[in-house]
Amino acid sequence: MKRWLLVIILASLFNCAAHAQEPYGYSADSLKFINSSQVDTTLVGRSIFDVLSERDFGSGRVIISQSSSILRAMQKHAVDNNTKRINGYRVRIYFDNSRNARTQSEYIANAFAEEYPNVRVYRSHVSPYFKVTVGDFRNRSDAHRFATEIKGKYPSVFLIRESINYPTL
Repeated sequence: MKRWLLVIILASLFNCAAHAQEPYGYSADSLKFINSSQVDTTLVGRSIFDVLSERDFGSGRVIISQSSSILRAMQKHAVDNNTKRINGYRVRIYFDNSRNARTQSEYIANAFAEEYPNVRVYRSHVSPYFKVTVGDFRNRSDAHRFATEIKGKYPSVFLIRESINYPTL
């Protein structure tokens, strides 16, 4: 009896340890929430109330019954907080003070914006350095993941802790 209890406890611990190593996302054997930094571009700039009210073939329909003052309050809140910033991280992809640094930083910023249209690019000059920084990441792990992804094309990447704009959700 004690052996079976020990085997069951060890099997449970092994199972927990194995699942703890899986990244967030959907796996074949179980449904998990996707924790992704990707942006669904079909939803950018659209109201959640409009999206919920749409009807797709083969799906149900959501009817929202609410006071118009709630919608106005949400819109006012979005406008009022549009310029607020939070602490977060960005990825610096260029940092130089050579004679052609201005031209080079502009070229790198434009090339990056073309390759990653959903990631914001910030180009700045703090004498004597020209800098190109990208992204608005809420936590260090997301910024690090993105830096690792682009390190092949931008080998001098490093993380910067800055006040960032609210990332699009």
